[in-house]
Amino acid sequence: MKHSSNAVRAVLFLLIVLLLLPLGCQSKQESSEMVTLVQSLISERDTLENRLRETEQERDTLKTKLEAAEKAPEVTTEIKEVEVIKEVTKEVEGKYAYGLHCTVNGQASVKLDGSTSVKCVADKIDDYVFDHWELNGVKSEETKSTATFTLSENTTIEAIYHERHVVTCINCHIQFLNDQNNAKGSNYTEFDFEEEYTNPVTKKKCEGGKISFYIFADIPSKKEVDYWLINGVKYQYPNNVTKFRVENLDEATVYEVVYKGQTTKKTTDTPKTYYNVTCHSCSFKGDGKSGTSGKVAAGSTITITGTSDSSEAYFDGTPSSVNRHFTNPTSGSSGKYVFSFSIVVNSDVEVWFRGVVN
Repeated sequence: MKHSSNAVRAVLFLLIVLLLLPLGCQSKQESSEMVTLVQSLISERDTLENRLRETEQERDTLKTKLEAAEKAPEVTTEIKEVEVIKEVTKEVEGKYAYGLHCTVNGQASVKLDGSTSVKCVADKIDDYVFDHWELNGVKSEETKSTATFTLSENTTIEAIYHERHVVTCINCHIQFLNDQNNAKGSNYTEFDFEEEYTNPVTKKKCEGGKISFYIFADIPSKKEVDYWLINGVKYQYPNNVTKFRVENLDEATVYEVVYKGQTTKKTTDTPKTYYNVTCHSCSFKGDGKSGTSGKVAAGSTITITGTSDSSEAYFDGTPSSVNRHFTNPTSGSSGKYVFSFSIVVNSDVEVWFRGVVN
């Protein structure tokens, strides 16, 4: 840069000499004009030199910062993380409706365009029945498993379930009540009374998911009732009762009779614990289930896979054990990148796949 400054000075000096050579032949007025021109050129030269010095200072400052950044890789890493955050933010701008245990317009989530009507369909889950909807944790009046909502703000739409209502008998049976509330008709060791069913004796429809019946112990020869188990809890009735009436039962229940002196007995299986799995822009597979949402048994191993093309990705979610960052994708179908990992489910799992496209 110093060579350029010397060159500027040389050019200006030569120009001044050439301009002054014919001054002897000029008038005083012309000489004055020439002096003014020379002074203007000198002033312009000084301005250019000042700008040149400022530019050199800026260059040196930037060079110093660059050298410092190269010596401190954490600065570069921080810059990259900021860029990643900006890319992720671009993906989630706007208002969305997210479905839990349901689809929203046939998808796991949809972007809202102002006030938007969305159709929600509850998932089918084995041994569970749809109960109601909740919007951002608030119970909705809608009770159908397919419902339409009009939304304009970020909303989580969750389908809520209960266990299927079934009465099960072990070493016993039930009989339905007739119009006089007496036990009549066939014996049942299991009956599904979910929401609406027909009383086999009166042929009347019963609504509301409740059931009334008489229950009888089945007592083999030379056996006596010792006690009853109701959902695994021991009940010691007076005089070792062999029958009783149940009215308006509204939950799945297992009744079991235990005989006196019984050393072996048929017992109910320990109820399994199930947890909810929900994926956004991803899917899961495991415990015989697959899709974007569903219930899986505790202790099951599931594999979570991103469903969008990306060269780098984050899986963010709850619990914290599902958080993953991938930078080395494997090749998937149609040339897409695939990110996936496996976890053991011991609590509810909800995951967001955030791909970063270079």
